[in-house]
Amino acid sequence: MFNRNSLVAALSAVGMLSLSGAALAQQVVVSGGATLPLPLYQDEITNFPAPTFYSYVGTGSGTGKTAFLGNTPASFGRTGAVHWIGSDSILTAAQISDYLTTGLGKVGNPTGHGPLIQIPSVGTPVTISYKGPAGDVTLTKAQLCGVLSGSISTWSALGVASGSAPNDFKVIYRSESSGTSELLTRHLQAVCGSDSAIAFSGKSTFAQEFPSSTPPANFIAATGSAGVASAVNAQASAITYLSPDPAFTVQLKQASLVNRNDSATYAPTSENVSAALGSTQALPPANGPIERNPTGANWGNVNNQANPFNWVRQSVDPAAGYPIVGYTNFVLSQCYTDAAVANAIKSFLTTHYSVANSAPDTGEVDKHKLVPLTPVNRNRVLAAFVTGTTANLNINNATTCGSYAGRG
Repeated sequence: MFNRNSLVAALSAVGMLSLSGAALAQQVVVSGGATLPLPLYQDEITNFPAPTFYSYVGTGSGTGKTAFLGNTPASFGRTGAVHWIGSDSILTAAQISDYLTTGLGKVGNPTGHGPLIQIPSVGTPVTISYKGPAGDVTLTKAQLCGVLSGSISTWSALGVASGSAPNDFKVIYRSESSGTSELLTRHLQAVCGSDSAIAFSGKSTFAQEFPSSTPPANFIAATGSAGVASAVNAQASAITYLSPDPAFTVQLKQASLVNRNDSATYAPTSENVSAALGSTQALPPANGPIERNPTGANWGNVNNQANPFNWVRQSVDPAAGYPIVGYTNFVLSQCYTDAAVANAIKSFLTTHYSVANSAPDTGEVDKHKLVPLTPVNRNRVLAAFVTGTTANLNINNATTCGSYAGRG
């Protein structure tokens, strides 16, 4: 069997945060995917103390997931390897199982990449942003479902005065496979029922929710978060779903939404997003079972630490708080061929999850109107995947990664 134990152990002695001079001299770490967190990741990479990372490339979550699972850096205009991606769309149980049974991370394949890691990065709302009416807009669940299914197409039908803007509005939607679309459609699937003209089913490609993948005539497709923002701004009267980042929403207003479960009205603020995410299931505990093989008896246990599916908990219909919420996530390899790449990624994650980065008013996460993980969850993620525990889930863990060649 291929064995890297002695090499990995020796390299790990350099220290988690130390990087070789050769690695520091060039950009080597490739990343891309979701556009919702793109401004955050671009800023974090720009501020990273060494020029180890290429710029994060926004392609949409669907392309990002495909690029990681197949290790196709050309999807991001790069060569070498896809070292990590961002995705608001979770890797499904089937995608993870395929990767570990027949894909690049096949269990027991010494030439393979080893296990993958999927962890929540930050919490996020999906804002309902609009242009046209001068006044504030509040939507009930029924109104939201009507607008996004096409049965409502005028401001007056929502009880909103359009003022000098056209009463008829356009609906701008993401054209590509998008985690932002998936967060939205999973919520609509959970809450709409007879209030919708269609039966939403949680798809990541928004148009596929409609018969023949054809939305109503007042719907306009755009690519990426920036493309959606531009498309809305090009209209006199429009509404859309969008990342909360001011880079995209600065010229738009955001609707407040009525949570159907407590009948309270919530704006997409950090406090209201945190309230909604507070009802999600806890992350797998440190003493939870460890089953690495998808065919194992404990693989499907919701507390199995070694199943990447268990590290992103969903909240499609929260009991309180802003109702359209979720996490944007990191997907990365556990094992890397180049120890300098592994150490750079661990250093990046340590900074990303730091208290300073998440501090109100001053941290990068707050600046981009995203929501940091709770201290308990941040500490749990860092312990499991950066510093390491007896579960041996941490990046370039000598015990786990000694049997795999690793990624790029």
